[in-house]
Amino acid sequence: MAKRARRRGRKRRRRRTVWPAFSGLRRIIVAGSIALLGLGLAWTLWPFWQLSAQLDQARASKPSRLYGRPMSLAVGSLVRTRDLVSELDLLGYRRLEAVPARPARPVRVGEFRVVAGSVTVSLRRRPTPAGWQAPGVLDVGLRSGRVSSLTLQGQPVESASLEAPVLASFVGSDRREKRPVALAEVPEALVKAVLAAEDASFYKHSGLSLRGIARATWANLRGFELRQGGSTLTQQLVKNVFLTHERTVVRKLREAVLAVLVDLRHEKEEILIGYLNEIYWGSSDSVNLIGIGAAAWAYFGKHPSELDLCESALLAGMIHSPGSYSLRKSPERAIERRNWVLTRMRDQGWLTPEEAEQTAKQGLCYSPHAVPARNAPYFLDLATAEAERRFALDHLETSGYTILSTLDHRSQGAAEEAVAWGLDALEKGWEKSRGRPGDLQAALVSIEPGTGEILAYVGGRDYRASQFDRVSQARRQAGSAFKPIVYAAAFEHGTASPATFIEDAPLTVVLANRSWSPRNADGDFRGWVSVRTALERSLNIPTVRLALDVGLSEIVETAHDLGIRTPLEKVPALALGAFEVTPLDLATVYATLAAGGMRSSVHALRGVLDAAGRPVAGQPVPQPVRALSAEAAFVLTSVLRGVVEQGTGAGVRRQGLTDPVAGKTGTTNDRRDSWFAGYSPERATLVWVGYDDNSPTRLSGARAALPIWTRFSYKVRPVGGYSVPVQPSGVLTAVIDPASGELATGACPELIAEFFLVDDVPEHICRLHGDWQDWNPWVAGGDDPTWREEQVKRRPWRWLSRVFKRKKRGRQP
Repeated sequence: MAKRARRRGRKRRRRRTVWPAFSGLRRIIVAGSIALLGLGLAWTLWPFWQLSAQLDQARASKPSRLYGRPMSLAVGSLVRTRDLVSELDLLGYRRLEAVPARPARPVRVGEFRVVAGSVTVSLRRRPTPAGWQAPGVLDVGLRSGRVSSLTLQGQPVESASLEAPVLASFVGSDRREKRPVALAEVPEALVKAVLAAEDASFYKHSGLSLRGIARATWANLRGFELRQGGSTLTQQLVKNVFLTHERTVVRKLREAVLAVLVDLRHEKEEILIGYLNEIYWGSSDSVNLIGIGAAAWAYFGKHPSELDLCESALLAGMIHSPGSYSLRKSPERAIERRNWVLTRMRDQGWLTPEEAEQTAKQGLCYSPHAVPARNAPYFLDLATAEAERRFALDHLETSGYTILSTLDHRSQGAAEEAVAWGLDALEKGWEKSRGRPGDLQAALVSIEPGTGEILAYVGGRDYRASQFDRVSQARRQAGSAFKPIVYAAAFEHGTASPATFIEDAPLTVVLANRSWSPRNADGDFRGWVSVRTALERSLNIPTVRLALDVGLSEIVETAHDLGIRTPLEKVPALALGAFEVTPLDLATVYATLAAGGMRSSVHALRGVLDAAGRPVAGQPVPQPVRALSAEAAFVLTSVLRGVVEQGTGAGVRRQGLTDPVAGKTGTTNDRRDSWFAGYSPERATLVWVGYDDNSPTRLSGARAALPIWTRFSYKVRPVGGYSVPVQPSGVLTAVIDPASGELATGACPELIAEFFLVDDVPEHICRLHGDWQDWNPWVAGGDDPTWREEQVKRRPWRWLSRVFKRKKRGRQP
């Protein structure tokens, strides 16, 4: 016993000496293990924590959008009710029909009502160069085809604009269309429908639903595979924003961790709107619809704030499987799914049984609208380049810029149709059996003269086949379309007037020991002809003689002033358009003439807003500059109107356009290029037709380009028709004998009213048919139009009387 006791004592002493040391070591090990575990967990979760903070950044990513020119209204402007209604229909506004025996309810955002003499429209939020404009009710009073009054939000205004149409979205290679919205813009019915369909306990859980996980686990165990996810709305958002869609346990674990962290870092409302803006809602025209904004427009042509209960339930039902419940391909299944959503909403107490039953009886409320991925593709390329150059924009696929362009969508549609129609007719007619169908190309550009804004832009017949932009990139000889520049220089420098005579006879020009003899297109010579006749009939020899009289240096200078940017050599062939120009430059020349000699910088963009709606600073459009005197531009325009009336452009009249437009044809050697450019104060439009490889054709400006120009110009004709320019004070009208170019007498067999600059008015009576005793309004009556009219009344020349009456009313004969 004593021995055993001593042994136990020794063990106790060993424990007292060893155990305290061991106990301290154990504490250190345990503490270290806990610390390492904590560090490991933190190291593991830190990337997830950082990733969860990027939700706002991911949600902000959206494609930039290109907008067209909005329809503008002003008190006194000519507007037809049907045109206004057509524009509202195109913008996706819904017309409210009057219901007998029921009081008319107020129009809601996105709706309009037409009553006798007025149109009331509740405008959506819309972009302007100064920023986004708030919604408002616009009342448009209409009387006798004019806007009689405008009232915005109850306040009278002088002018107003509708919203700008979306022309294109910069969707990128993944073709994702997104239109993010704020939660305040989402109707309550849509929120409840989505929660009923996807996560009714969203506001109760912390990112994970244990009940949903248990249900999904049981379903997966029964099927021996991952068939259900049991995902909450937060998990779905995490999966769409941060993860892939693969069905693996690792991905589900990462999804669960991120969902909890996202729920910790963000408010429920932030998660909800992030989900609504990021969820996949099917596709339209091969473009993936991401978010409620894109889906609402593609399926119903509405902003999300305008969705009703039927539409909301349809969209909520699609989320689970957009392909299976496609409104277009599977309408019956879509309706069945919608009704299931309505039942869920009723069971949650979010709908009354009557509301659910009444909505379930409705048919498929489906009104598809195309997603504008790349409308006007040639213009889109031009606008993109200008955005990069003037505003330094990049990453358009994700930066969410609002790019406001000058393009008029109705003009663009008319231009594309006219080009397609014209080329098809030519390949079946004059160019039949020449080249392969589709080889013949065309370009069309239409410009607003006073501003330089591009209204329509077609760079070729098929962008998918060729992205080469023939408006701004092609360099083609201008041919006779260049001739107005020669005559502009002649009028500007006082070298000639429309009544000046030039000899149309054989001409040989020697330059640098080389001779050149121009010929007229028909090979004939007409002797002495007036400047007006030479330009109206596009005679080559008189034009070259006039160019030599003016001076080739002056013509080059005038060409550059009017808008030609390509190099030009000072050689006689310049007068006949022997040098290459771009169609855009040549269109600028005619736009300058249409603006009375003021050249505006041609541009495609009005402004840019960033993703937050703030204007983006950029290079401003240069101010218009005086390129030609108003008097010279007016006189030249009067001659070019003669081209359309009785010259090479008379086909315009034969095709039914009778408005007072001016224009000029152009055809180059071997008919390789066909041109027609025409204008009025409202717009200047140019058309080119030819082959990219510069092959000869059987065409001409009058055969190929003019019909396209006329068809387009007729379709975009203003309500009151194209107007005439205002006659400057420095231009006078004189009645002359066209045979002599001098002031007419009573004996002159033919009389015309001609425009002259003040210093160019003829000083002599017609030497062929009178003397100083004969009637001479310029000598005897001076510049008194009342006296001249009285003199005309004493004579039987009724046509001449009409000339003066028109002049008195400010009209050109």
